[in-house]
Amino acid sequence: MNTAQLIVRGLQLTLPESLERYVERGLDTTCCITGSRITEGIAWYRVIPASTGEYLDLMHGMTFEYMSLDAAAAFKGSWNMGSRLIFEDGTAYHPYIASSSADANERTYWSALVREVWPGRAGQQCLCIVAGDFKKKVWPRARVGPLGSDTPVYVLDPDRFVSQNLTVNWERLIAMLDLMETIYTAGFSKAAIADGLYLHYAAFGIDPVRAIGWEAELQSVRGRPEFTMAILIAQRKE
Repeated sequence: MNTAQLIVRGLQLTLPESLERYVERGLDTTCCITGSRITEGIAWYRVIPASTGEYLDLMHGMTFEYMSLDAAAAFKGSWNMGSRLIFEDGTAYHPYIASSSADANERTYWSALVREVWPGRAGQQCLCIVAGDFKKKVWPRARVGPLGSDTPVYVLDPDRFVSQNLTVNWERLIAMLDLMETIYTAGFSKAAIADGLYLHYAAFGIDPVRAIGWEAELQSVRGRPEFTMAILIAQRKE
């Protein structure tokens, strides 16, 4: 399955009626968004508005004329999509970054979700987008893959100038979160965790010996893809 198919399944999207008259069949071409072969589709300019900037960036530099019906439905139905974790069976999550924003009856938050789905969903195909800006339409850049040691995750973290696909080891991510949230809860800022605990003297004075040990652990993992995702979603424990 590709990104558009998972989004359509997880968000239960359908092609808008306004686009149905533009559907062309009997094609033998490639979807300009997903790169999949298609036999039916819609010319991309019927779907993507003229106000959209950087067409070639959106379409990965591909110049094919048509997009699949799933891609068209996903494009029209994904406004303000934000963070998503969607599995091949159609189970879809729309998590918040901050735990304070979560609603126990409606939406969870990333730090809890990454632990909730593991290991029960290990090996299942999924689409994972972690976005600090819910208005950006980044799903065309994301990839589909199995939950496990090589999970593709698209991370959008404007505060740290991150907008890229990462390959994440899910078990390592959880271990990273455990460490990071322990340090975060102790009083260190995310900036200190990212750049060096020695920069945060006030919190460092709480327990210098423990802080030195934490800094040693952090130095060995900074730069890993799991760190890039964890620093965005980490939460202070109550």
